[in-house]
Amino acid sequence: MGNERPRYWFPLASLGFAQLIVMALSFGRPPWTEGWFAYAPGNSQQFLTQNLYGVEMSRESAAVLDASFYGVGRNDGWLFAVLAVYLGTVLFYAVKARRAGNGPRWWKVLALAVGGLVGIVLADLVGYREFDMDGDARSAVLLTLGLVVLAWLDRSVLVLVVAAAFVFCAVVLAQGQLALLLSSLVVLAGAFAALLSRPKAAAGQT
Repeated sequence: MGNERPRYWFPLASLGFAQLIVMALSFGRPPWTEGWFAYAPGNSQQFLTQNLYGVEMSRESAAVLDASFYGVGRNDGWLFAVLAVYLGTVLFYAVKARRAGNGPRWWKVLALAVGGLVGIVLADLVGYREFDMDGDARSAVLLTLGLVVLAWLDRSVLVLVVAAAFVFCAVVLAQGQLALLLSSLVVLAGAFAALLSRPKAAAGQT
């Protein structure tokens, strides 16, 4: 198994393609209010909340509830994408480890998957509730932290460089859809660099 390319190509590629898919699905919808994946169809939100809680709900209560959803700053489509990338990464690493003969037990994989999913959601809520961070900031912080953790786990300088370029594109260089596009291209470039790199065994022989 020493002749395999770095495993981190998978989470990088997954993240890049997931962001591009979310961005593509956002076209034709109302403009985003804040955050990379945000849109705020006020009328449809009000219709949804009123139907969920019954016709008896007062217009004032519905407006307050709509405002609370609006304040989150973006559609949760971005969060589902990140959760899917995380879950896929955990399963990918577990399968690779099992093929190498040192795979963890299934309950450990399950605990890591569930714990990570819950942690991502809670971290996003804490960023919004406690630190009053907007959608762009929360997205950039969560994803950058994830890339840093990945760089630490794989002892990869390349992933660390990708994390730095990612946060630069997502926060400093651009905003909105352009930031999402540039950051997606950054992680995809990192994934392709990993795939094009020489296997470890071949690199050690030269």
